[in-house]
Amino acid sequence: MSAAAMQTPDGRWRVEVGGVGSIAWYTLVGPGVSRAVPSVDKLADVLLEVGVDLSDFIEASPEAA
Repeated sequence: MSAAAMQTPDGRWRVEVGGVGSIAWYTLVGPGVSRAVPSVDKLADVLLEVGVDLSDFIEASPEAA
């Protein structure tokens, strides 16, 4: 289950935040992409690769896994 989530306003891209204890990870889901990354910095790098800016994201409801 995700602890938090954010998505682009059109819902095309979504980031789910998960973790255990003090360890967090981020899963990016979008057209043809489902990728887990270990940090916000790496998430920003991956978003740059797919042409999406982290500042475009808004808060979304977490979904159960």
